[in-house]
Amino acid sequence: MQDILADRPGLDANAVEQRARAVLAEPLYWFPVRHHSPSAARFLAEALRARRPRVIFIEGPAEATEMVQHIADAKTKPPIAIYSSYRDDDNVLGLAGIASSAPDVPAKWGVWYPLLPYSPEYVAIRVAKEIGAQVVFIDLPHHGLIAPHVAGEEEAEEEEEEGEEDDEVAPAEQASWENLAVESDFYRSLAETAGYRSWAECWDALFEVGGRHADAEEFRRDLTYFCAAVRATTSDERMLRDGTFAREDHMWRAIATTLAEQKLRPEDAVVVCGGFHLFMRRELVPAQVLPKGTVYATVAPYSYYRTSERSGYGAGNRAPKYYESIYQHTQGPVAVVADAPIRAMVDHVVAVLARGRRAGELLSSADAISITQHARMLASLRGHKAPTLDDVRDGIVSCCCKGRPEEEGRYLLAAMSEVEIGSAVGRVTPALGRLPLVFDFYRTIDELDLGETMGKEKKTKIALDLRQEADERRSVFFHRLAELGVSFAAIVEGGATNTLFREVWKVEWSPKVETQLIENNLYGDTMEAAATAKIDEELAREQDDAASVCERLLRATNMDLPGLVLRIEETAGHAIDADARLVSLARALTHLTVLRRQAARKKIREDVVKDLEGRCFARACFAIPEVANVPVEDHEEVLAALKSVAEALLGDSGVGFDSVLFVENVRSAYAESASPYLRGAMCGLLTETRAQPAEVLSQEILKFAQSRPEVMLTCGEFLDGVMATSRTAIMLGAQSLVEAFDVLLRAASWEQFLIMLPRTRKAFERLHDRSRVAFADRVAELYGLQEGEGDKLAQLDTSAGAAAWMARIDARVAELMKEWDF
Repeated sequence: MQDILADRPGLDANAVEQRARAVLAEPLYWFPVRHHSPSAARFLAEALRARRPRVIFIEGPAEATEMVQHIADAKTKPPIAIYSSYRDDDNVLGLAGIASSAPDVPAKWGVWYPLLPYSPEYVAIRVAKEIGAQVVFIDLPHHGLIAPHVAGEEEAEEEEEEGEEDDEVAPAEQASWENLAVESDFYRSLAETAGYRSWAECWDALFEVGGRHADAEEFRRDLTYFCAAVRATTSDERMLRDGTFAREDHMWRAIATTLAEQKLRPEDAVVVCGGFHLFMRRELVPAQVLPKGTVYATVAPYSYYRTSERSGYGAGNRAPKYYESIYQHTQGPVAVVADAPIRAMVDHVVAVLARGRRAGELLSSADAISITQHARMLASLRGHKAPTLDDVRDGIVSCCCKGRPEEEGRYLLAAMSEVEIGSAVGRVTPALGRLPLVFDFYRTIDELDLGETMGKEKKTKIALDLRQEADERRSVFFHRLAELGVSFAAIVEGGATNTLFREVWKVEWSPKVETQLIENNLYGDTMEAAATAKIDEELAREQDDAASVCERLLRATNMDLPGLVLRIEETAGHAIDADARLVSLARALTHLTVLRRQAARKKIREDVVKDLEGRCFARACFAIPEVANVPVEDHEEVLAALKSVAEALLGDSGVGFDSVLFVENVRSAYAESASPYLRGAMCGLLTETRAQPAEVLSQEILKFAQSRPEVMLTCGEFLDGVMATSRTAIMLGAQSLVEAFDVLLRAASWEQFLIMLPRTRKAFERLHDRSRVAFADRVAELYGLQEGEGDKLAQLDTSAGAAAWMARIDARVAELMKEWDF
């Protein structure tokens, strides 16, 4: 490692070496690691068995030390993860309403600390149990890094929140020493000189493969030197900003305090931490006061995918299954450590080719031979002692991809990724028990006789008759899970539709269900409490949005949350009165209509819902003129809203909607609109609601026939709007409409007809087949055929050859028209 340190710009190699030697010579035994490193895990186990310390300090969340016994339990099988959460119940950080949805909603944070079978921390815990050593987690609890709100810093906090896309990434993970290493001047210089394309490639070449280190002491020494160089080229400002200093002060206090309290010598202890932290200051500073609140810590099953970089995990392993293979080949009494990368490569290549063949790739055993030879050659050219994952990846692509990898090789790349990551899912000892919300979930599963759904990866469809009490209770349970984002149940049919008494749910248990429940434990100890808190939080964000509030009122009803329903009723009234947007009000009206139909079964006051429905209808009517000239991109959304309001009026079941109010506002919007499409839609609505006779549509068509050419050309748009909103009532005036359209076509030139044709054709395609036949009958009668013979217009007396040509032409025209932008 000394040769790597030499001649690095801006690096005092002698000072770095002296600092590293000082740490290595301390009586307190420091062992540097990298998260999820097979080599670090193997050499650490070797060192612990040789030294047999009485206490092992591990860089893990201090609040989870009590979980060590469950992690070490023989019935616990990685991948697993420590989960720690914090809820600021009394707003001591002042972040309610800033880091949460409203001032009365506590801010919450949750953090995952994954452990794989070859994570050094996990291996240290297992060896500690074997040799009878105590394990102490020494890292600062994650909520100790949350900065309290300071007045006047709102803008800076908003910018910071915009950058936080994944709330599962712990502050400690964000400050991972690997991230600091990548940013250091030492690593950048090393990567440029050696040609490393990534931090992972650099690590593999120096520490993971090739048998560079004969024993634990050589590995420990070289990694200490390396980390000393990284630390020397990392600024204090950077470490202060990301919390490194705060974490290290907590670690040292935990180490020193434990040794003093238990009257242990430094020689009796081993410290297992990221290599960067070996150089923490050895001073007892005043202990950091942690914010008060609710703290949970537990251990949950995890998966290789969630531990991978692909899932977005900041300190992720790029290939969990591949590195597990390397680790496994170093274990056992006859394991040849130097051959482990080669054996892992062969296993990996064979698995990738097998997966690729299943996807349809033409791959063979000869490809496996050429890949391994190619990977060895690349490793030699790049100065690697043995093939790294990068060499193996490049070998697979070079030997098996006959074209561009992202296109011709996409199935091969997918196979590589799947095999590298693996599908392993862990389990946790039953002795741990369960968090309250998880316990409530399994209790409810038993109560509702849903035990048969808990089979691993078993998919089941469950049809519910909501008139049956047992099925109604199951529906409530499933709706609560859906509200919490727990993937156990997904609705297929029913819900917020016109299907009042039937629901069909797809039910599937998977290990991530328990993980999702743990994340939601911050919201409450039971399914009911958590669902209530979740909707309360959403309402705080959207209390002036009528559609959102009424949707949540319906969801709260489906989840049987009576207390919440009463609160939302008041909020819904406020939102309806405050919202002036037609689209939002129309959606709210739809939700309220469904709710009214369920009122008797759900035992909620129908008169209250009717009042909300009536107010929402009136507000929607007043909002109609405001959409008369919306942009073209909003037309379909506005059209759907107009139809919803009209359907509510036509389906009025004793609510007492004011039809005059609707008609007046539609007429007003019609008069103000400059959009032929929207004018047609509103004219169709007036016809559909019987506010005007169907013959009025014919009169409007005749006006186009008598208009200027540029106005005439918009008739197709007008007719498209009519057909979009009035498919039944216009049939009453089909005869006069056909006659008026005939006048229009006679008045149009050939060029004008071709311009109008696409939009006109689209308008008639909106009609049901029976309606189109009825229109064809009117056309037939107009041109002298008998009623009912309209379908004969398509029956031409011609030769088979001519008919075939006509069919080809029509098919070609249809293809071209698919590309037309109407």
